[in-house]
Amino acid sequence: MVLVSTFENEVEAQLLASQLKAAGIDLKIEDDKTEGFQVFVFEDDVAEALEILETRAVADDDFIGDINTDDIDLDEFADE
Repeated sequence: MVLVSTFENEVEAQLLASQLKAAGIDLKIEDDKTEGFQVFVFEDDVAEALEILETRAVADDDFIGDINTDDIDLDEFADE
């Protein structure tokens, strides 16, 4: 099996796992106590898994770009 991604928490790894499973990709998640949660797929599925991972990253970037911070008064949250 080939490592395709590492996550700091299990929730993120499970989110990717659900997308990979939906695409018919078999996978394994290992909890490396120092590196985080590692997602492995079979060599034949690496290209498709990386494509799903890339699409996921683009979708996350699109969401972050849509946040309008102009109306947020950060001084409201400052320590007094």
